[in-house]
Amino acid sequence: MSAEIITIGTELLHGLVRNTNADRIVDLLAEVGVEVILQTTVGDDTGRLSEAFRAAAHRARFVIATGGLGPTPDDMTRKTIATIFRRRLVLDETVLAAIRGRFKARGIDMPAMNEAQALVPRGARVIENARGTAPGLHFEHQGVDFFALPGVPAEAEAMLTQYVIPFIRSAHLGPAIARRVVRTIGVAESRMAEWFAPIEASEPDVRIGYLPHSYGLDITITGLSPDPIWIGQILDRCERRILEAAGDAVYARGRSTMSEVVGAALAAQGLTLATGESFTAGRIASAIVETPGASRYYLGGLVAYANGAKEKLLGVKAAALARHGAVSEEVAKQMAEGARTRFGADLAISSTGIAGPDGATATKPVGLVYLAIADADGSEAVRHQFTGTRDEVAARSAAYALDLIRRKLIPHPEWSGPSSRS
Repeated sequence: MSAEIITIGTELLHGLVRNTNADRIVDLLAEVGVEVILQTTVGDDTGRLSEAFRAAAHRARFVIATGGLGPTPDDMTRKTIATIFRRRLVLDETVLAAIRGRFKARGIDMPAMNEAQALVPRGARVIENARGTAPGLHFEHQGVDFFALPGVPAEAEAMLTQYVIPFIRSAHLGPAIARRVVRTIGVAESRMAEWFAPIEASEPDVRIGYLPHSYGLDITITGLSPDPIWIGQILDRCERRILEAAGDAVYARGRSTMSEVVGAALAAQGLTLATGESFTAGRIASAIVETPGASRYYLGGLVAYANGAKEKLLGVKAAALARHGAVSEEVAKQMAEGARTRFGADLAISSTGIAGPDGATATKPVGLVYLAIADADGSEAVRHQFTGTRDEVAARSAAYALDLIRRKLIPHPEWSGPSSRS
């Protein structure tokens, strides 16, 4: 089975909004064995949008579009569908009542222009929107199923998981495509490729892919077979070999985040955590609390950017700052120790570094980072030299800070193998 994605909105073309919908659709389709053959982003232009829909109708079995279903003049998806597929727009009183109800629940009258969102192309099924006013649309044209969803990510996500993906799964068409994801951190993509080359060479039905992020490297294992049981067995074998080869560089299987892994370990061991940050300015704390239930183990954190704040808030010694500088192993360790003492936590993590583009010296270049972790037995620090923009350096530092906690709490993961230590 194949699918095409059309994301609609001039704001996407101009880079004003990240295209997270496309990424999420790809992930969900892969889980049900559907290959995405093309992604198209179209601005708010009726002509170009018409071209995109017409072309997609000849290429894919499923077409999923997001955006352009709002009430304003630049929302053109509904009218475009009606025009090119010759489906007259009909006012759906049930949809209109639901939209009015949502405004009433907020204590305001529905603006007249929102009535346009209740116009439905004749013959299309309405996909309920429990989170917004724009319903989704599903219609079939010459053997192709089209789904038009709102551009708001939360609304699109709900419709995808509750309607679109279940519908596609029920179609049972074509060979089975299955995918596994292994999440890693701390090892370069090229080194991983060297480790996995023998695996891929011996598994002709499997393709190994590499997806780098600021928080690490995702290894994708994709297989294609007419028999879903057979391909499942192949992926099981291949995944085991990859886990053994990557060892402790692996922090999760599937879609679990580093925050979830660290949070689960802290909760299971009954430990509490605090943070003391400098240049990451709260990114570590933010990453920790993105997991629901973080209040069970995260006590709080301090952002001590200036040297004076490091002294007053985290107890860093003036002598250490004068002798080693703020970006140093010694200061990182004292920051972690100070955060642990200040909050009365079992563990504390700290960060100090040079994110750039300014602040570098001959001995301390942009991207130099020290992270430290402290517990009842003392503290230890690690040095990293990251590349990238200011934002990328900070993001990577936050990810590696959480990984430092993971390695402290889970020193020997069940899949750890010798290759990760080579």
